[in-house]
Amino acid sequence: METKQTGERIRSLRERKAWTQQHLADAASISPRTVQRAEEGVMSAETRAAIAGALDVPVESLATPAKPPPGWPRITPTLVYEDSKAAIPWLERAFGFLARIQVPGPGGQIVHSELVLGDGVIMVGHVSWSPSVQGRMVSPKSIGKTTQSLFVFVDDLDEHFARAKAAGAEIVQGIESGYGFRRYRALDLEGHEWCFAVKTEE
Repeated sequence: METKQTGERIRSLRERKAWTQQHLADAASISPRTVQRAEEGVMSAETRAAIAGALDVPVESLATPAKPPPGWPRITPTLVYEDSKAAIPWLERAFGFLARIQVPGPGGQIVHSELVLGDGVIMVGHVSWSPSVQGRMVSPKSIGKTTQSLFVFVDDLDEHFARAKAAGAEIVQGIESGYGFRRYRALDLEGHEWCFAVKTEE
């Protein structure tokens, strides 16, 4: 049994082609009633394959995607720090995150944590949080450069900028406007780069 979301996906793809249900039925060599039922979320594996072929999309693209658990976005970045015990309260103070879970490890370092900001989530841990990643994940502090930047929307950019600066964040680019955003860039206490932004009117 398929789900309503799968049916909605089929309808969306059909309408994108400006097809009627009859058009799709003809292209898939099935009846209009079968198309109607499929768009209601009821179809066999054979029907799904026929519809995917007619729409020229992979069969798996019609499947309902698995949803992340409540409280989690689909993509969650992980940052590691040489001193995660110090980094977490600093991220709360400077950037406004809230730690919802912290797992201490050897030496009092935090080997795993989940920090939230609005509906966003990041995971923060220690550089040696797992034997499987030991030596592969490093803090920018150890190599003197960063390899990525996190782009984060905030409610009040000016207030956030002042807060970060007061907490000792290294401002690498002051507030500027462009490409539909007001934003600034800062490094945290171990050199991870962050870009905080608000959307502006075009």
